[in-house]
Amino acid sequence: MNENPPRGQYARSDITRPSPNGTPDPDAILIPPSAFIMGTDIESFYGTILPQSKHAKPDEAPMHVVFLGPYLVDRYPVTNAEYEVFVQATGHQPPAHWKNGKVSPEQANLSVVRVSWSEANAYARWAGMRLPTEAEWEKAARGADGRIYPWGNEFEPLSVTEESDTEQKRTKERAGSGFQWFRASKPKSDYASSRMKQVLTHRLTPVGNRPAAASPYGMQEAAGNVWEWTADWYQPYTGNTHRRRDYGEAHKVLRGGSWLEVCDETAKQYFRCANRLHAPPNYTTSNVGFRCVRDITPEEAQAYPAQISAELLTKYVRQERLKNLRTVLKRARTRCLQDFAIAAILIGGACYAMMAHRLAIEGFMVSVIGVGLLFSAGINFWRQWKAKGQLKRHKRPR
Repeated sequence: MNENPPRGQYARSDITRPSPNGTPDPDAILIPPSAFIMGTDIESFYGTILPQSKHAKPDEAPMHVVFLGPYLVDRYPVTNAEYEVFVQATGHQPPAHWKNGKVSPEQANLSVVRVSWSEANAYARWAGMRLPTEAEWEKAARGADGRIYPWGNEFEPLSVTEESDTEQKRTKERAGSGFQWFRASKPKSDYASSRMKQVLTHRLTPVGNRPAAASPYGMQEAAGNVWEWTADWYQPYTGNTHRRRDYGEAHKVLRGGSWLEVCDETAKQYFRCANRLHAPPNYTTSNVGFRCVRDITPEEAQAYPAQISAELLTKYVRQERLKNLRTVLKRARTRCLQDFAIAAILIGGACYAMMAHRLAIEGFMVSVIGVGLLFSAGINFWRQWKAKGQLKRHKRPR
């Protein structure tokens, strides 16, 4: 069957986008052709100095630039109501938690869960669509500017006023230098916190109830409801030297972040756009769903010129990397000197105290602290050495 299934009542938009077969598709978001920043730079010597690396994992590295042509992505994850049409039309096995194989009215607009990768892929093919690649999902959720979360660089979304002011500032910065890193300020109003409550729910909710989790392109439910299957096997990015036994063609990649991370209090880490999760294709659980993408024909693609070139963004990423390395070098040098100086004072004082037998125990305890600080100084010295090496490598002409 190639007929597209009807969408849920929440999955509607006043903007009608063209679909590849020429019929109106109110639930598709157009992702324009452009380069975007994918992944996160994480080095063993960075520590938590860099905000964008604070919660990053080794499989997200390196930060790199990817150019994607235009495509259409579903505004919302596939709902129970939509998946029920597929089940009835194809005789496919319904999710195990549906009572008598049916969806109750109160569950109709919940994201469908407990579906494996194969079942999600079968639905997408039946509907004339496909599952998004990792890059397509991350671009749709993250935008082109490398932001940490779909709504910006801070965990909590901006208030309306701050969002407007930041957008104006970003527009001026881009006009002046071609491209600037998105810097979202911290929310200063109760309104921002109330918006975050829309994202941080402790259960599955109907689609359309998380406007604060919208991406720069308008993709809804980018975090907070369900993890979403992607088309790709779990593989390392080009240039990643971190070894994992799960790499290969045994696990598929999941993206997004779900309500369960709110319960576990790990949302700040897992709601990041670059975060990767993986599972076997036959895996099913109560917090994993999916959404679909549609290709655009070459004729339609001609109507959408490229917005940001890969060359411009690659140059910008290189500049950011050099700036980050200089930050690491400066802070590591300062901490190394501070720790070494304090360690020398403590160890010297401890040696003097231990010469007086009545202060031997206190002197020994102080010396242990001094040795700990000396070890910290050594780590920061190593960070300096690594950062200098990285700076030399990145400064070489290419």
